[in-house]
Amino acid sequence: MASTLSPTQLAVTLSAISYLGQPDTNSQRFTVMNQAMAATVGNDWTIVWGPATQGEDLVYVASNGAGQYAVVVRGTLFDRIEDVIQDVRIGQQVALPFTAPSSFSKALVSKGVQEVWTNINNMVSSVPGSGSGSLLSFLQGLTGSPSLLVTGHSLGGQMASVAAVWLQSALTNVSSVLPITFAAPTAGNPDFASAYDSLFDAAGAMRYYNTLDVVPDLWTVDGLTSIKSDYAGGPKAGLVVKTSVDLALHTLSKNNLTYTQPSASTSLSGQLYSASGLGAFETEVNDQHRALYYMFLLGIPLETINQLDAEWAPPSQVATRSVG
Repeated sequence: MASTLSPTQLAVTLSAISYLGQPDTNSQRFTVMNQAMAATVGNDWTIVWGPATQGEDLVYVASNGAGQYAVVVRGTLFDRIEDVIQDVRIGQQVALPFTAPSSFSKALVSKGVQEVWTNINNMVSSVPGSGSGSLLSFLQGLTGSPSLLVTGHSLGGQMASVAAVWLQSALTNVSSVLPITFAAPTAGNPDFASAYDSLFDAAGAMRYYNTLDVVPDLWTVDGLTSIKSDYAGGPKAGLVVKTSVDLALHTLSKNNLTYTQPSASTSLSGQLYSASGLGAFETEVNDQHRALYYMFLLGIPLETINQLDAEWAPPSQVATRSVG
């Protein structure tokens, strides 16, 4: 099929594809993801490196065979938002674990970001029919001055922003590096955000977030505070979520830490699914956060989204649900 997707639509679709084949081996994922790519993106896009995994982290590289490549980082798999909020790895900020431009000399990222980057750096692709070796060595071997899109959803988007800095610094053989992220939590301190803005402003970097998605509110103070009163007219955060938010805020205050999102951002106006019953808030969070919903909010037709999940539907087509 011929692709009619914009660069942003391409990025969010590739990000959604990264979640496919969760119980499978990487070789099985390679087949499943390529089939999904052919059905949704088309235009000769296929996986050329990976998918590779380390722990719960996954990365793959896709290309259209015409000098365009995409590095796609999968988000962390989670069922309940309080598990993410309770991530104590935000309580320590560290220097970037790789060589970066001098503008990043004061940039700090969370300890959790450092740990995931280490996983990505240590990944080795060994899928038959796909590129081999480490991610960096594979990209360094590309010829013809290709362009590089770096993308991901959720914590994958957070890591894509950091990986873009790494690859911009490490690669001399690419014509451009463009980070586009979706539903990304905050990666680092104000110095990281400002240096990131300066580095990628001309390239057109963009962060997309659904106004009803809780995850992009992590880890700024204002964002965390807002979670406790989210979903006016819908389900409310319970004691466990509120306690988790308060503990995260205490961690930031105790360690005198500040997290700041990059400036270039685009908000997407979500609509409530109106879940009800026990666990309704968590269910609403998961619904608002899904990469499939971001595809819909970015104008991708439902029939295309259903190629990735035949049962998914937007809020307007889903009746009020009782959960618990």
